[in-house]
Amino acid sequence: MNSGKRFEKQITKSIDSKFVKVYRLNDPAQSFGKNDSLIRFSVKNPFDYFFFDSRTRTLYTIECKTVDANSISFERSKEDSSRLIHWHQIAALKDWGCYPGIISGFIIDFRKSNLTYFIPIQAFCSFIEQTNKVSISIKDIESLSGCILINFKKLKVNKLFDMESFFAKANEERLDN
Repeated sequence: MNSGKRFEKQITKSIDSKFVKVYRLNDPAQSFGKNDSLIRFSVKNPFDYFFFDSRTRTLYTIECKTVDANSISFERSKEDSSRLIHWHQIAALKDWGCYPGIISGFIIDFRKSNLTYFIPIQAFCSFIEQTNKVSISIKDIESLSGCILINFKKLKVNKLFDMESFFAKANEERLDN
C-alpha cells in the first residue's frame, strides 16, 4: 500500500463512526494504470472524501495528501499537470465550499516534519491569489487564517488522528465566519 492510501486509511480509522458518516469516493481505474491515452478521457474525482457530522449537521468535502517534505506543490491552471495538488481538485473544493453548512479543504500530512494540517479551500485560494509560488510550505500554512493543526498519537506503525478536535475546531471556525 502506498503512503497516500495508508494515510487515507489512518484518517478513516480515526473517525468516530457513531456520529460521522465517512464516504470515500472510489478512485477511477486510470489511477492505477498510468496509461496517458486513457487518462485524457477519464473522469477525475473532485476530492477523496465526504464526511457528514450528524451532531453539527456539517458536510466536509476533503482531499487528503501526504508528502515527505516541508511543502507541497499545486497546479495554478488547468494546463498545468505536474504537481501534487491538482487544478480540478482545487476547483471542485472551491465549488463545494461556497455553500452554507459545507466545509471544504485539504488535509495535508507532512511526514518529514510530523505535522498534519487542514487548510480550508478559501484560505488556500487566497494564498494562490497573493503569490506566484507553485507550492505551499508549512510556514505559509501556519500564516493562513482558519488552518487547523490536526494532532495525532503515534502507534507502532500508523497514526491515530484526533479527528474529534478537528471537527470541533472546523465547525467553530465555520460559525465564527
